[in-house]
Amino acid sequence: MKKEKTDKITRYWIEHSEYDLKTAEAMYKSRRYLYVTFMCQQAIEKILKAIITTISSEAPPKTHNLVRLAELAGIKTNLDQQQIDLLASLTPFCIEARYADYQEKMSRLTKRKLAREYLSRTKELYKCLSKMA
Repeated sequence: MKKEKTDKITRYWIEHSEYDLKTAEAMYKSRRYLYVTFMCQQAIEKILKAIITTISSEAPPKTHNLVRLAELAGIKTNLDQQQIDLLASLTPFCIEARYADYQEKMSRLTKRKLAREYLSRTKELYKCLSKMA
């Protein structure tokens, strides 16, 4: 892939990841806690895909598994265990927040305190990852 195309694709992933992180904050303020975790997952997924695009000059794979994306980005060894655990715990929110049969279950699990914790931890990780993109 040409450098200018790679840069354009990387910018796409970065812009969308920033948007998703801001949406997570908006969802928290509006008390839509299930969507806080979903948007946190989306923000991290997209910033990881920006890193992959930057280092490989290839389109990132179509996966939502954040730990796998960190491996493909070559950064998993740079993360501490808490950050890796966050990646693993955010991953299911991508799928489960989208489907009605999971939404009720996940909504009961995702309360204000948990949403605040995920948002806070995601913002810390995002800050770290965005320096690599």
